[in-house]
Amino acid sequence: FRRAAAQVGTPEAIAAEYRKNRALALDRRRPWRPGRFMPALGWSYLKTAGRKIGRQKSYTFINVAGLAIGLAVCMLISLWVVDEFGYDRFHQNVRTIFRVYYDESATAPGSTSALTPPPMAAALKKDFPEVLRSTRFGAWGRRLVSLGEKSFAETKYMNADPDFFAMFTFPFVKGDPASAFSNPYSVVLTEAAAEKYFGREDPMGKTLNIDHSFDVVVSGVVRNVPAGSSLEFDMLSPFEIVLKKYIEEKAGDNWGFNSFSTFVMLADDNSWSGLNRKIVGYLKTLEPQETDKLALQPLSAIHLRSRLGSDYNNTGDIKYVWIFGALAAFILAIACVNFMNLTTARSANRAREVGLRKVVGATRPQIIRQFFGESVLMALLAFSAALLLLELLIGPFNTLSAKHLASVLRTDPRLLLGFFGLALVTGLLSGSYPALVLSSFRPVLVLRGTLRSAAANPLFRKALVVFQFSLSVFLIAGTAVISRQMSYMKTLDLGFQRERIVRLSLFGELKGKYGVIREEFLRNPEVLNVTASLALPTDIQNTPGTPEWEGKDPDEQMEIKADFVDYDYLETFGIPLVEGRSFRRDIATDAETAFIINEEAVRRMRLAPPVVGRSFGFWSIKGQIIGVMKDAHLQSLHHKIEPMVFKMFPDWLSTMYVKLRAGDVTASLGSLKKTWEGMSLGYPFEARFLDDDFENLYRTEQRLGAIFRYFAALAVFIGCLGLLGLASFMAEQRAKEIGIRKVLGASVSGVTLMMSGQFIKWVLAANLIAIPAAWIVMNRWLGGFAYRTEIGIWVFLLSAGLSLGLALLTVAFQSIRAARGNPVIALRQET
Repeated sequence: FRRAAAQVGTPEAIAAEYRKNRALALDRRRPWRPGRFMPALGWSYLKTAGRKIGRQKSYTFINVAGLAIGLAVCMLISLWVVDEFGYDRFHQNVRTIFRVYYDESATAPGSTSALTPPPMAAALKKDFPEVLRSTRFGAWGRRLVSLGEKSFAETKYMNADPDFFAMFTFPFVKGDPASAFSNPYSVVLTEAAAEKYFGREDPMGKTLNIDHSFDVVVSGVVRNVPAGSSLEFDMLSPFEIVLKKYIEEKAGDNWGFNSFSTFVMLADDNSWSGLNRKIVGYLKTLEPQETDKLALQPLSAIHLRSRLGSDYNNTGDIKYVWIFGALAAFILAIACVNFMNLTTARSANRAREVGLRKVVGATRPQIIRQFFGESVLMALLAFSAALLLLELLIGPFNTLSAKHLASVLRTDPRLLLGFFGLALVTGLLSGSYPALVLSSFRPVLVLRGTLRSAAANPLFRKALVVFQFSLSVFLIAGTAVISRQMSYMKTLDLGFQRERIVRLSLFGELKGKYGVIREEFLRNPEVLNVTASLALPTDIQNTPGTPEWEGKDPDEQMEIKADFVDYDYLETFGIPLVEGRSFRRDIATDAETAFIINEEAVRRMRLAPPVVGRSFGFWSIKGQIIGVMKDAHLQSLHHKIEPMVFKMFPDWLSTMYVKLRAGDVTASLGSLKKTWEGMSLGYPFEARFLDDDFENLYRTEQRLGAIFRYFAALAVFIGCLGLLGLASFMAEQRAKEIGIRKVLGASVSGVTLMMSGQFIKWVLAANLIAIPAAWIVMNRWLGGFAYRTEIGIWVFLLSAGLSLGLALLTVAFQSIRAARGNPVIALRQET
């Protein structure tokens, strides 16, 4: 007091200063209370929410679990969608890089090719000022790469031009991108390849041997190619090596030799549409008879929007991105409906609370904030649980989808913020209806007990349940159709035999030793047949233009697929002939002038039998047809069987096929390996079964089908979880009614049937909505297959029966529990 008196003069000022200091002293000794930092009403709301969570554990679990699973699935699918859209976008010049492709619709409607001739890149850069840079990119088979005792058959040894590193963003760890290809016999390695060959040693300037034929010098090391790249390589050398060592150098000027990809980089992304129009007829300026056209495809569109012939194997499909995006939205919608439905249903129980709060002075905005706050709190709890689920599920999901996705916690923080915002919006939307309805209650009606709330009216609740189960039934039907199509493709008679056939690559010195290897294999008692071809049966892409045949209309155009094969090809694959014969060693002319075509080629050429003996040819090769083989599904069932021709061409064989006898295939493969190693070929034995190649044709559909099944099951589970909560609430609401019915003699089965009946009607209504929608959507999906299963009525009967069965089991659990309760306890409860 004396210190205060010394500082200020008047008695009033002295007293005010004393009271201030006294209050501060007392405040320091006062224990902490939340109300000091939070308004009393806000603290009351928080305590109320906490108490309700504690008292209604099952209701809280259902709400939080449903939203958590919905959010976790939505996060997983979002990460997958972001990864799909992110392909090739790590390149700094992605907006100005385009791939040149062939539009061959003039000879085959809808036909395209991603492969272009060797001189294309340089010609476009020379003749069009819009093109700043250009490069070829591709491989000419696999390579045997050796370093001392180490030898590896490299499948991703690619070739490109010097502009490649200026166009694409593959950062160098060692070396200079500007001079990496200054030596034609050089190679740039990825970090993984450098470690495989050189370990921790510096690889720069060291040499690697290629195919026991020539050496290349390591001129650079780049970071490993990202998983989201359409262009894949482990080793990259100048394109000149291909022309000097594997094809004739004059092939570099051959415009009819379509074997490589061509990429161009433009000055800006606005000039591509103009250039696209300019290059349409470019081929015609080089060859007046040329009917094919050129077009540009953005680099960012290759992965998801590319349906070109001879395309990369790692392409995706935009339609699956939209399908899974819709699936994520469906699952999240089902979870939100659960939350809203249960909260709305329980709103009648809180009417008296709202009335009391209004009587003691709470305003409508305060009550709205209260219920929104509770809803958001529950959503944030679900978000926390969803992050934990995401960490647990990301590993199995990567295995299932063959992806390398990282958890959102370890990737872009913007994604985490987006998911947090999603949870916040979900909480606000889920709590919007009860918050706005409850806050409008008039306290006098509530406290008199005369209020009939919107929650008591089941119309809104019915609509939500029907909507929720409509989505679930749609997903069940979609899953059944996808599984049916996958089964159809596996069991369809393809018209040839692929079982017990092993394939080995012929490259380097192995090409010249094929005859010796073949004879050695045939001496093995486990081997039935040995043959070879240029292309894999699953990837016959060679199109020699319009062939010539006896009786052809001069104006007729027809594209035919061609493969070059060895003797015993048809016998090895068990492809039957409908006319004529196969290639025979004892007929010398077969190796030069004999052709075998399929039935589809006969139909397209409109040839009347007999077909054998008619003249036929393509390019400068002339001869005659010696046989007509039965149509076989050598390509994916996405495509119809195309006209096809087989021709002997020993110099172009690149894959050998060995058919094993029935029995222990593993032991037979071991015997084959022993025979290979006994020949001391200097090449590793790398055999794989042809069955695996055909499985790969549908690998994407199989993976996505499995993901769809699991997520659809989760969606149905979330729906049943909400139905369980709603059934529990209704049993609680009708406890007195059930008690009276039981006192009057109602049986447990009768009460159970009464309570379950209304839910069954809702699910039946959902089926009536979902089944037509599923039929329309799945028919469109099946339209992407040239050979497809039929959507039978059993699919929809199965979907309806499964949804009804799950709903009945879910509701019956609570119904039986309520029906078996003691009616005395229910009748004693206060109304």
